[in-house]
Amino acid sequence: MPTDFFTDRFSDSTPAGRVIGYPGPHRVRRGGVDAEGLIAIDNGALRIQPLLQPGWGRAALAYGPFTRENGLTLVSALLNGHNTSQSGHLTHSFMRRLYRWARGDGSTRLPARLLRWRHYPAPRRTLRQFHRWWWICRRYSEGTLAPLDENLAVGWSPTEASARPGDGNAFVMQALGGENGQLCCRVANAWLPALRGVQNIPLVLVVILRRKGAAYYAASVPQTAQLPAPPELCPLAIDPFAAEQTVYASIHQSVLGQIGFHVDSRVYGTQVGQHPSCANWYGTAHAADSLRGDGALAGDSAQVGGRWLTAGGEWQRTVLGARPGRNESFAYLDPGKPSGLIHVLLETDAGRDACVLWRFEDERNCWGVWLGDRGCRLRLRQKGTWTDLAIDSQTLLSNCQVHSIQILDDGQTFSLSLDGTRLFGSSFTDRRLSEGSGVGLYVPAGEGEPLFYDFEAHPRRVTLSEVESLAPASMLPGSSVVIHEHFEGEGADLCHAAGGSPARIWRREFGRGVIARTGTAEARVQASAKNPNPGRTLYTVAWEHPGFADLEVEMTPPGATRGQGERGRGGFVFWEDNDNYIIVSTWLDDCYEGASVSSFFHLNGFEELYDAVWSNVGHKIKWGVPYRLRVLFDGLRYFASVDGEPVLYRSLTDVYPNFPGLRVNRVGLAANWEWGDDTGTVFRDFTARRTG
Repeated sequence: MPTDFFTDRFSDSTPAGRVIGYPGPHRVRRGGVDAEGLIAIDNGALRIQPLLQPGWGRAALAYGPFTRENGLTLVSALLNGHNTSQSGHLTHSFMRRLYRWARGDGSTRLPARLLRWRHYPAPRRTLRQFHRWWWICRRYSEGTLAPLDENLAVGWSPTEASARPGDGNAFVMQALGGENGQLCCRVANAWLPALRGVQNIPLVLVVILRRKGAAYYAASVPQTAQLPAPPELCPLAIDPFAAEQTVYASIHQSVLGQIGFHVDSRVYGTQVGQHPSCANWYGTAHAADSLRGDGALAGDSAQVGGRWLTAGGEWQRTVLGARPGRNESFAYLDPGKPSGLIHVLLETDAGRDACVLWRFEDERNCWGVWLGDRGCRLRLRQKGTWTDLAIDSQTLLSNCQVHSIQILDDGQTFSLSLDGTRLFGSSFTDRRLSEGSGVGLYVPAGEGEPLFYDFEAHPRRVTLSEVESLAPASMLPGSSVVIHEHFEGEGADLCHAAGGSPARIWRREFGRGVIARTGTAEARVQASAKNPNPGRTLYTVAWEHPGFADLEVEMTPPGATRGQGERGRGGFVFWEDNDNYIIVSTWLDDCYEGASVSSFFHLNGFEELYDAVWSNVGHKIKWGVPYRLRVLFDGLRYFASVDGEPVLYRSLTDVYPNFPGLRVNRVGLAANWEWGDDTGTVFRDFTARRTG
C-alpha cells in the first residue's frame, strides 16, 4: 500500500490503452479502468478521450489503495474537456449530421472540402466521431439513451472504478447549459453546489481527508472571478460524514462533449500524500473548537482562533459538545479576518431554534442562519434588530439527529447548506458587514438545549505551497502595444484605410462580407437581421512577432434583446496563411440561453467543425451591451477573457497531439460563421500587443 508523498507529472509519453495498470514515476502503479483504450499521455499531460459509450466506471485513473487518515491529500491540476459535457440526442439524424460535417461552414465547395480532408491532422478522430454519432442516434431511436449531466469526478473513492459519480469524498462537475459547469462537492451523500458558471479553464482541485469526511479546495488561473491562483486555494466545503477506511485517489470521466462535438480532457499532474499542516481534524481553519470538555465556554481558549467571548446566557462544554443556557446567548470567536467557509455539527432540541453567526462585528451587527423544527431563516441583525431576508418553512431539523450546517462566503456572494443541500434554493449577493471577522453561535431564549460540536471557520483564501508546481504555466499578457486602432474615418471599407499606422493596411483576407468604419470611431459589420453577413469574413493586418500575439477589442453585439433575430459572431483571427489559422469569436443567438466564446481551427487547408472548442459564458455577453474580448495566442496555446475574466483556455495539441504549432503572420477581426451569420457587430478600440 503506497505511503510516501508522490507526484505524477505525466512526463512519459504513453500510447492510448497502455496507461492503466502500468507503473509511472516513482514506480507507483497507475490503476483505474480504460474500457475503450482511450487514456494516453502526450505533451506533458494525461489525455482522456471521449467514450463511445458514456457512463461511469469506464474511464478512470486511480492510485492506491490508501487508508483514510487526517491530512491525506489529493491534488489534481486538470482541464476538463468541456464542463457542460452531457449525453443526449444530436438534434439531427445520423445522415443529416454527416451532411453537415461534409459541408463545413459552407465556404468551400463539397468536392474540394472532401479532398482537403486528406490533410486533416487527425483522420482517425473523425472516423471515431462518426461511430459515436451512429451509436447515439441508434440508442436514441431505441429509447435507451440515458441522460447524463455529471461528467467528471475527482477525489477519493472507495473503489478504483466506481459505477457511481462522486462516491466517497469527491468533486463532481455537472453540466449547467448556458452557464457552462457547476462544481459540486460530495457532502452527506449529496452533491452540494460550490461554484456555478465554471468556465473551460484549468482547475486545481484539492481534497484533504479526515478520519471522517474531508475538506474541499480549488484554484484556477489568475484573474478568475471565483477562485484564486495557486498556491492560494479557496475552501469550498466540509463533509463530516464519509467514513470508508480504504480509499483510492482517482479521476473519473463519464462523458465528454455536447450535441455531437468532441473534446479531450487533460490532466497536468496529480499529487498524493500526507499534508502535515492538516494532520488535525480542522485542517486549514483559522478558528476551530470541538466544543467538547467541561466547564464554562466564556473566556476559554478555542483549539484555534483565540478565546471564546459570550454575551447573554451561559454556554457550557460537555463531553458531547457545547450547550447554551435558557437565556438568549451569543458565543463567538474573532480570528482577525473574515471567514470564507464556516461549518458546525448541530443536534437540535424541540421548540428552540439554533443559529450560526458570521460576518460578526458585535452582538448588535451580524448575519445568522436560524434552524429548527419549524423551518430555516436567513437573518441580518443591525443595531440590535433581526430582519428576515429569506424563509424556508419546508426544511425542518429533526430532533436528536446530527445535522451538518455550512456557510460559503467570498465577501460578496454567500450560500448556506444543510446536510449537503443548499438552503433557500439559491445563493445571495450582499456586501453588508462583509468585513466582519467574527464567527460563532447564537440561541434565542427558551427551553431546550441544542448541542453544537466540531465548529470550524476557514479564511477566504489559504495557501498550500505544494500546489503551485502542478498548475500549468500561466500565459502572460503582452506588455508592448504594437497596434492601437481607433477606426477613425467614415464610410470606407476597413481595408481601404490604414490600421494603426500608414505602414499597416487592413485587408479582407477571406469572405464576401464587409466591415466598415462608421465615422464615430468604430467599425461595424455591414449586416442586419434581415440581411446577415454572407458567411465568414476575416480582416487582417501584418504582424511581425510570429511567436505571440495579444489582441483586445471592445465589441457590441447587434440588437437590444432576445427575440429580435440578431446574432453576434464577432471575434479575432490569428493567421499564418490561407491554409492555417484559428478564430476565437463570440456566439450570441436566440436559439440558446446565454452566450459563448468559441474557437475554430482551420489547419492544413481543412476545418473540422466538430473539433470546435467553446465555453458557455452565461450572461456575460448581451445584446447591445459593450464588452471587451481579449485573446492571447503563442502559436499553440490560446487564452480568452471577457471583461478581464478568463473563460477559455486550450492548446492546439489538446485537440491535435502532433500539431507543431502556427506562426502568427497576420492578426485581425472576424465576423464568423457559427451555425448562423453575424447581423451587425460593432468593434471599437482594437489593440494588439507583443511580449517584451
